[in-house]
Amino acid sequence: MSSRPVLSVDFGTTKSYFSKCPANDPSPVSIDFGDGRDGIPSAILYREGKMPLIGQTALDEYGDAAPGERNEMRLVTNFKADLPSSERARSAAADFLEGVLSMARSLHLDLEPGSRMVLFGVPCESDSFFRSAVREAARKGGFGTPELVEEPKGALLYHLKQGDIPVAKALEGVLVVDFGGGTCDFAFLQGGRAVHAWGDMSLGGRLFDDLFFQWFLDSNPGLEEELEAKGSAYFVHSLLCREVKEFFSRTMARDRTAAVSKVLPGYGRFRDMRWEEFLMRGRNYSPSVFFNQAWEAGAIPSRMDLFGRFKECLASGMRQKRIDPRKISLVILAGGSSLWPFVPDIIRGELSLPSDASSLPAGPVLLRSERPYTVISMGLAMLPALTERFAAIRMKLSAELPRFLRDEAGPALTKRCTIVKDRILAESGNEFFRKKIRPLFEEFRKEGGSLASLRRRLSEVLAAEEPFLRQSMESNFPLVISGLREEIRKLTAVWFSGHGIVAPGRDFSRTSQEENTEKGIISIGVPGIDGVLDILGGILGGIVTAGSAFLCGGSGTALLTAGPVGMAAGGIAGLSISWLLMRYGRKRVKGMAEEIALPPWLAAAIVAERRITGAEKELEKAMEKYLEIRLSSIRKDLEDHVRTIAADEIKALSEIGGF
Repeated sequence: MSSRPVLSVDFGTTKSYFSKCPANDPSPVSIDFGDGRDGIPSAILYREGKMPLIGQTALDEYGDAAPGERNEMRLVTNFKADLPSSERARSAAADFLEGVLSMARSLHLDLEPGSRMVLFGVPCESDSFFRSAVREAARKGGFGTPELVEEPKGALLYHLKQGDIPVAKALEGVLVVDFGGGTCDFAFLQGGRAVHAWGDMSLGGRLFDDLFFQWFLDSNPGLEEELEAKGSAYFVHSLLCREVKEFFSRTMARDRTAAVSKVLPGYGRFRDMRWEEFLMRGRNYSPSVFFNQAWEAGAIPSRMDLFGRFKECLASGMRQKRIDPRKISLVILAGGSSLWPFVPDIIRGELSLPSDASSLPAGPVLLRSERPYTVISMGLAMLPALTERFAAIRMKLSAELPRFLRDEAGPALTKRCTIVKDRILAESGNEFFRKKIRPLFEEFRKEGGSLASLRRRLSEVLAAEEPFLRQSMESNFPLVISGLREEIRKLTAVWFSGHGIVAPGRDFSRTSQEENTEKGIISIGVPGIDGVLDILGGILGGIVTAGSAFLCGGSGTALLTAGPVGMAAGGIAGLSISWLLMRYGRKRVKGMAEEIALPPWLAAAIVAERRITGAEKELEKAMEKYLEIRLSSIRKDLEDHVRTIAADEIKALSEIGGF
């Protein structure tokens, strides 16, 4: 967008925030105008024969002035909302902005707009008249003609830069709640662009300042008349009670059972303030006489439920805009009033969000920064630098993907697959063959018996142990899938974090394809473990078959296909077998031979140790081949999944660049 550094302005109803950011480094700073706080109140005080005052100085001067002195003053606040319709508001806005630059120069703050790209935030719902008025006020105020950016994008960009959310998540359904000092604005974004916006132009933190002011008066009878006589009501209302409000809010966010007491030296004290009474007062709020006079708050109802009003503003906007709550994957809270603990409570209740923010990789559903009042101006300030950085990250991810799959994901996949393969092989070898099958062969070698009996017993054990083999698969394959998923998630997170972005961990959840892969592995009705059982049965049956062939005078399959070529127990036996083969055929003779009860010495000769050891090795090779086929399929799916995630993130980075 620009190679110049950036100056951004969140031009607020009750307070405005200014941030600046280097051209190529998305590291913005919020401007402190000397009072230890971010931002400056959007107020200007015109004084007869004197230069106007702005910000907190203007409010304090007016608040401390005697009634007679105020006749020579004109305090203008809340001019932002009236920009399209009031020349007086437009003039005040321009004078206020000019005063900001003048104050910055007097404080030796580097806020010069001439050498910077200037961005002003505007509400999403603002029309062309409002936007033109903002540009004109900025121009007259000495800021030049600024670029206008929708305010919620600033909040979104801020959390992207902080690494709070993956880039792709920022393009999903995002609800930005900007609850500030004077207004409450909602915006629903999709693809990073505002689709719907609505709000309440009078619901803001100043109403809660007034609530605490009335609470203070109720706690100190007779104080109202004293403040009026001294002309101190404004000071107590807008400064002291606001500080108590913020302290109470922080305390309640930590512990809603706590009682808060606070002394305001020279004026009185708050005694034993509790959350329940705060809720009661908020549900039955009426503006104080002082508030109506000082802020000309004629548009504010005489009685209202502050919490109900916030809740209804959210709910009615969702209904009228026909926004499906299920499409909201992320809520961002901005503005100082969003620090109130009732705000996330109401939002979670209305949108049916989890009671606690989930941690990454899935990503929290509800976000609020430590300084929510500055996120818009700081996010806007970093827009050019951040989009430039994202463009560079996009190119790096594309270039690094093959290396990542080869050098990072590849070894991890190989290691994990080897671990699971060895585990399954160990179970099939140790728990099955050596504990169930080998004892049968050893008993046969020691006790003797018929080969047919050995075959039957082997078949019975194989059938009885089939559930064990299935269980081994069912318990270990899900481990490899979830283990691989977690391993790749961590590696991808490290890869992405090396570029300053968050990996979209939620994309590693089980896909439908992955579900089918798991089911294909452990399902009884598909080729899988059944194939292994067939292989195992063939190996064990082969030993018995070889034994019967040995009895029939041959050397295994050669005899069964080409007739007898040797003798099993001497020449006479060989001649007898030859006669039997001629009379009954190979199959019948083989069956007859298997029914012969063999003495131990002959049984040991037929089922030699080398045959048992060979069968065990054949089983291991067959199982290993089977597992490699299955695991290679899973590995390929995960590699494809990483490619898809990287492609989606690269696409998302491109879309963010279009902000």
